[in-house]
Amino acid sequence: MDHSLPSWQTPSLRRRFVTWFGLLFVVGAVIIRLSYFQTTVAALSRDLDEILWSRLGGLEALEEFEPEARLRDELRGYGWLLPDPVILDGPSTSESWLGRPTVDPGALPWFAGIWRRDGSRVDGVKLPDRFGWDAAWPARCGMVWTTADGRYRLAATQGHHDTILIVGAVREGFTRATRRIAIFEVATFCVWVPIVLGVAWLLFSRVLVPLAEVTAMARRIRGGHFDDRIDASRTDAEFREMATTINAMLDRLETIRLSQSRFNADVSHQLMNPVHSILLETELAAEPGRDSSSHAAALGRVQGLAQRIEQICEVLLAYSRSASLDPARLEPVDLEPIVAAAIDRVDLRATGLGIAIHPPLSTAIVRGDPTLLEEVFVNLLANAIDHSPSGGVVSIVTAGDDSGRCVSVVDHGPGVADADLPRLFERFHSGKPVGGHGVGLAMSRLIMRSHEGDVGYEPTSGGGATFTLRFPPVS
Repeated sequence: MDHSLPSWQTPSLRRRFVTWFGLLFVVGAVIIRLSYFQTTVAALSRDLDEILWSRLGGLEALEEFEPEARLRDELRGYGWLLPDPVILDGPSTSESWLGRPTVDPGALPWFAGIWRRDGSRVDGVKLPDRFGWDAAWPARCGMVWTTADGRYRLAATQGHHDTILIVGAVREGFTRATRRIAIFEVATFCVWVPIVLGVAWLLFSRVLVPLAEVTAMARRIRGGHFDDRIDASRTDAEFREMATTINAMLDRLETIRLSQSRFNADVSHQLMNPVHSILLETELAAEPGRDSSSHAAALGRVQGLAQRIEQICEVLLAYSRSASLDPARLEPVDLEPIVAAAIDRVDLRATGLGIAIHPPLSTAIVRGDPTLLEEVFVNLLANAIDHSPSGGVVSIVTAGDDSGRCVSVVDHGPGVADADLPRLFERFHSGKPVGGHGVGLAMSRLIMRSHEGDVGYEPTSGGGATFTLRFPPVS
């Protein structure tokens, strides 16, 4: 049964990237545009205030140096002392309605007036309807402010004839300009966000092309093309290391696959021989006329064949445990009890052949699996016993330095023939003339390499064989 999620529920790296990128982009764009809007509005407000101060200065100069009759005439004409200012307003007709505010003289309505302190008006220019004296004006001389209803922006100063001078502007044009800025920012934001997110989606899709190639290659391998590899020379620098690592992993998996295939073939071949022999022995034992001595001999041969099958099964178990072993999870162990347990397991065999086993004079701390390491020592000790002459000695010697620990199993037998050295650690290859199954040394090397160590051979001085286990240093 397929328990996979629907495609829309499946986690997507591209979707997550665009979502997070889009969120950051939107938040950043909103912050930037709000900041820009506030700065622009503040600049417009500052420009408006400067215009009011400029007009107020002209009105003050006119009121100081001209008599009242001349003042009225000048105010009505709003001549060179009160010129129309250059103000910010909406876009011209030749521009898009989304354009930014442009310079347009005279588009912002303005007015001016002179009042005595008793509230009577001396004169005024373009005063709005129902705009009149406010008792708060004398206290606001030298200030610029917005009226309570928000309609006007005013500037006031004291005149030179016990008067209050007021210059103001209708804020409708200012409000219209800020509204156009806001519309421009919102409209461009709504246009740009989909475009940016779409471009980000396309660019990230391009970045993921090497991953698509890895997926396609994985499908080809699943279909049986085990020699396919990623072309690292065509990938980007950021993906080249990943491609190289995957190729190395596939090479190792291919080596393991071929090794496993050969191993399975070897095991099948080695199991078939004793199984066929057992079947043959049982058929012969079942023939009429066989006496008890013949049955006993047949049972002895069947027992030997069963022991060979048992050894092959032990290799399979050790192979399985070693293959699943994680060196990073291994704990420090003391080799002394492990070696002692291995000696106990082969002691009866050694005693029967008159062979003495000398344990190590010092112990060693290594990282490893005690059960698997015990199997290694049992295999090496059994091999040394089988190759030692009657009355001989098998010694276990430990040594070590900064590069790691070494434990050697030394015998004084005939050693290993030169012809057998190339295949010494191969599975099911034995240098014994009879009785060897070729599983002990192969299994020992397999276990040691799963411990990030190894096992090696060198001739013993004076004759014999020395097998040395090398362990990495304990950190």
